[in-house]
Amino acid sequence: MTLPMSSSAESTEAPSQLQANLAPVALKYVALPVPLPASDTMPISLTASEGMRPPCRRCLLDASPGEILNLIAYDPFPADSITPYRGTGPIFVHAHDCGLFKGEVLPERQLSRQLSVRAYNMNHMMVAAEVVEGSDFESTAGGMLADEQAAYINVHNAKPGCFAVRVERA
Repeated sequence: MTLPMSSSAESTEAPSQLQANLAPVALKYVALPVPLPASDTMPISLTASEGMRPPCRRCLLDASPGEILNLIAYDPFPADSITPYRGTGPIFVHAHDCGLFKGEVLPERQLSRQLSVRAYNMNHMMVAAEVVEGSDFESTAGGMLADEQAAYINVHNAKPGCFAVRVERA
């Protein structure tokens, strides 16, 4: 389902759909920074198991059983941005330094999830949104970024709502 969005970058009216006839663009994935920005909350440490293998937001890989992860609160918007879409939510990161994701394609497990794909303009206002199966993610995100209104995309796991990764034009 496409969320209708406004065509004006400064508008606060109901949003209008981005142009669907544009050719998709190449994607660049921006995982969480290392180190993470300071937080006022203490992380909760959990050990991954066969039944609970959450994805790390730095390396974008699912944790292996026995790995320790920190569950932290994270806001994906730039600290100096003013947007009504700002919201802190839970994310998992490995407790050890797992390295920053630098791939050109998301790991297969990320693409096996249902994803909420939300495009924002330079003023951090939402200009498009879709909930898609992971197999449709790249074409949806590429199509959204083909429209010049969209500056970047924040991707969330659709069911738990956790932030997954930021996507920009390559």
